Amino acid sequence: MPLKGYYQNELERVDKASQRVREVMDGLSSAFFIGMMTIDGVLTYANRTALAAIGLERKDVVGRRFEDLPWWFYSESQRQQLRDAVANAAKGNSSRFDAVFQDVSGSLITVDFALYPVLDSKGNVAYLVPSGHDVTERRAVERALRMLNECNHLLLRATDETTLMHDVCRLIVEVGGYSMAWVGEAQEDEAKTIKPITYAGTDSGILSDGVVLTWAENDHRGQGVTGRCMRSGEVVICEDVQQDPAISLYLRDLALKKGFRGGMAFPLYQKSSVRRVLTISSRVSFKMTSDEIELLQNLAKNLAYGIENLHTQQQNKQILAAVYKITEGISISTGAEFLQKLVLMMTEVLGAQVGIITQLQSAELPYTRTVAAVIDGKIVNNFDIVTSGTPCENLSETTPEWVVLSDVTKHYPCAHKLAEFEAEAYIGRRIADAHGQSMGQIFLLFRQPLQQPEFVSSIFRVFTARVAVELQRQEQK
Repeated sequence: MPLKGYYQNELERVDKASQRVREVMDGLSSAFFIGMMTIDGVLTYANRTALAAIGLERKDVVGRRFEDLPWWFYSESQRQQLRDAVANAAKGNSSRFDAVFQDVSGSLITVDFALYPVLDSKGNVAYLVPSGHDVTERRAVERALRMLNECNHLLLRATDETTLMHDVCRLIVEVGGYSMAWVGEAQEDEAKTIKPITYAGTDSGILSDGVVLTWAENDHRGQGVTGRCMRSGEVVICEDVQQDPAISLYLRDLALKKGFRGGMAFPLYQKSSVRRVLTISSRVSFKMTSDEIELLQNLAKNLAYGIENLHTQQQNKQILAAVYKITEGISISTGAEFLQKLVLMMTEVLGAQVGIITQLQSAELPYTRTVAAVIDGKIVNNFDIVTSGTPCENLSETTPEWVVLSDVTKHYPCAHKLAEFEAEAYIGRRIADAHGQSMGQIFLLFRQPLQQPEFVSSIFRVFTARVAVELQRQEQK
């Protein structure tokens, strides 16, 4: 009878040693996966961490080919990579590469995978040891950093807003590994719909097939990450659509039908307001780190800056072209003819239906008289305008410009001339003399909502001083 602590034979010693090794493997950190398999690729052992990740027990995987197990279901190209690694390991060569699998919760896990051959005393390959270390967070941050760097290169070469947005969306999909990225723009219609501008990746009909998303607070279609981001101006992250109670049942069903699981939205600020949102979607649930979120936020901020910069460049070109065209039309004119031609050219270039320059008159009631008036492309006789109850009464030394983008007749029901002209939008500017005293006003009326107020305002600023000089010159005659 053998003494306690000694082994009856060599096989028992090996079995005991193997058991202790497996106990050590099972006790490794939750980020470390390890197992053993034959040189033919049949799994003989997997540690607890690896089994817990796919929700199986050891009896479910032992004796099966490693490539046929859930760790390798995500990608056929990875399965082929594993086959090649097994073949090389059987010859005594080790392999190492990143592998991705979907865990039991639906999240994608990236592991730094390695396959090592173990030699026996004669130098032959006895068995293989597959191992992996969870590097999901590290790789996500690395991808986000790469996206940010490449986005900055895109900004330097960009010449068009839509192209820039599409290229960034494509970058997010191709480099970031996300399923889809798209940019949506808030519409000012009654339903507050979100219009997709561009996207990259797998749409699956989420932006088509009659699907309408909104940014309305009381609409179930506006309770997704995009709508909430548009309203709040804050980053919105949903790691799992099906587990987020803030997502409406309609959108949860839609995401399930279209095959999306995680979503996040980033505001694209333009002059302190949010009209566009960058949305990133995934077919698996997200596991976001603070570093990854910060890098994606910086990418969104850089994209917003690039859009604003391109918008400014384009607007400057438009302003310059408009100024040249107006200047050319009035270059040899003076006096009343100058004012009439100026208004005529401004209405034509800026798309207004009514253009008027007025001069203040002395009377008990506040009113002005036109010195140049154009209606539907024709110069009309001058007439008096009572400013009380009209948008013109808002113009003052402290408010040199006043803009009503739409529904101007509803805002000023007592301004009968607005209804007569069928005006929808108004923009006006105060005309002041060299001492800062009010001399009159210049304003345009549009029969459609004003789409580019900043552009029109820039043209106004250019020519208002010239109008003031002409009015002063006429008063001195």
